[in-house]
Amino acid sequence: MARAKTIVLADADHESAKSVERLLDNEGYRVFVTHDGDEALARVRELNADILVLEIQLPRLNGYQVCRALKADAATRHVGVLVLSAKSQPSDRFWAKRVGADAFIAKPFDPADLVREIHALLQRAAADV
Repeated sequence: MARAKTIVLADADHESAKSVERLLDNEGYRVFVTHDGDEALARVRELNADILVLEIQLPRLNGYQVCRALKADAATRHVGVLVLSAKSQPSDRFWAKRVGADAFIAKPFDPADLVREIHALLQRAAADV
């Protein structure tokens, strides 16, 4: 049996993180929650994560800085980055794309959309292998 896909979830809002963690855990993913940008980068590298679900508004390094660092590193550029953020202005979407985010979902969100987008990112990654 294939190993469960690993998702690092970076969100400073503990309640939001808890609800997303529960949703993804129920979908069978291994979910590791972080609450700041430095910790998110470290956990993605340490766990060889498949997906990073990333809020833009994070302490230390913001989501844009985290995404840029992951996509600039050959060891982590394959990690799918899904921005799940309360910051959802056109400029937020623009900058997320500009730093390499693979997908963007605005909060509040439909749980089915999040699950569908993660599934699509994983399928894309499998096709690239």
